[in-house]
Amino acid sequence: MAISARLVVKPTEALLEVLKSRLRPHVAKDFNEVGALLLIQGAVVDVLAAIDVATKASNVKASEVVGNCPQQLNTVVFWGSVSDVKQALSALKEWGDVKS
Repeated sequence: MAISARLVVKPTEALLEVLKSRLRPHVAKDFNEVGALLLIQGAVVDVLAAIDVATKASNVKASEVVGNCPQQLNTVVFWGSVSDVKQALSALKEWGDVKS
């Protein structure tokens, strides 16, 4: 298993707007007050399991970043306070092969 991860602390409004346009509408409306983001990519089974690990380990929200292919899960975004998102990343690194 290998997951690529990118942590973004204090994301710009430009990044938030791009992400909002790629989230499902019911999620995008709650995508406010973001202290940090964690973007992950990997095999579908690993990404799905990572959602479970990260959301159990910290108080982050998670959503698929919708792409062009409806049959493929490309990227997941976690968001919350800086400390919560960093805690989620730490839990993921303890759990498996996460490259950040």
